[in-house]
Amino acid sequence: MALTVSQKELKDPAFSQPVSLYTLANSQGMAVTLSDFGAAVWSLLAPGKDGVKDVTLTYQNPSLYIANPYYFGVTVGRCANRIGKGQFELAGRRYQLTRNDGKNHLHGGALGLSKRFWQSSTWQQDQSVGVTFSIESRDGDEGYPGHFKAEVTYSLNEAGELTIDYAAKADHDGPINLTNHTYFNLAGEGDILAQTLTLAASRYMAVDDELIPTGELPKVAGTAMDFQQPKAIGLEIEAVKGGYDHFWVARDKKAATPELIATLHDPKSGRTLQLLSTEPGVQFYSGNFLDGAIKGKEGRPLVRHGGLCLEPHIHPDAVNHADFPSVHLLAHQPYRQRSIYRFSVTG
Repeated sequence: MALTVSQKELKDPAFSQPVSLYTLANSQGMAVTLSDFGAAVWSLLAPGKDGVKDVTLTYQNPSLYIANPYYFGVTVGRCANRIGKGQFELAGRRYQLTRNDGKNHLHGGALGLSKRFWQSSTWQQDQSVGVTFSIESRDGDEGYPGHFKAEVTYSLNEAGELTIDYAAKADHDGPINLTNHTYFNLAGEGDILAQTLTLAASRYMAVDDELIPTGELPKVAGTAMDFQQPKAIGLEIEAVKGGYDHFWVARDKKAATPELIATLHDPKSGRTLQLLSTEPGVQFYSGNFLDGAIKGKEGRPLVRHGGLCLEPHIHPDAVNHADFPSVHLLAHQPYRQRSIYRFSVTG
């Protein structure tokens, strides 16, 4: 095996300190570059029938990762996705979180975990190489209760698996629900509409006009939301107002070990991505808000549907729905998640 981990620094005056970039690589041509700013994926090179290509969306100008309007590649939390009105009640007390998405709270707030430097360390074992990022967040940060600590570990093996392990806890009861926000395009360019998606979910989460869950979990069968069998993403996307930006429910609770939840395939390159996760569902977002105004790698505009996100986590806005799986953890109770992104070439 030829697994390696390397490090370099990016010095850009826009950042408050040099950005540490780590590259994990295997002998099959797969290489993942990670950043200590946002504990983020900055690129992922994957082999295909057309050679090795970067299958993620990135900014041409690295300083855009500071504001990161599209949340490219980052770890988001303390709570991923949206929380209606940025509010929730716990033990008789109402908490007001930062409202950074209109009236609502999104991906941990205006200065959430995705827009901060994390501590980092590399490691190498016989079967995998990796980087562990860690961060702390004070009590009241973005409105969340308790002093919070988290670790996110990325590891790569020779089988083409990028595994992300999450561990977190706080010294006060409160919500924790982490995920990764990488945008994938298995063709490496163009849009994702001809790529096929399979989701192991018979229900999805209905949302209102502000993309806040209504609490209803309709069946996908017979609708444009049905991806139980492989389907081109663009086939029925026009039937969905604004495009896909919904949560698909795979099961009622977290699993003990990762289970297959999504499969993405690009017919031309043969690249296939299987997502396995302990989480009960996945947010599928079809890059609806990309508008070409910002340039990505090689100066190409980041166009609508130029990439998609598959974000495994517990149900969004679960803090406000008693019948959803709970994201509330007791003080010092550990939070854990494992998600595996398995790349291969078929055809």
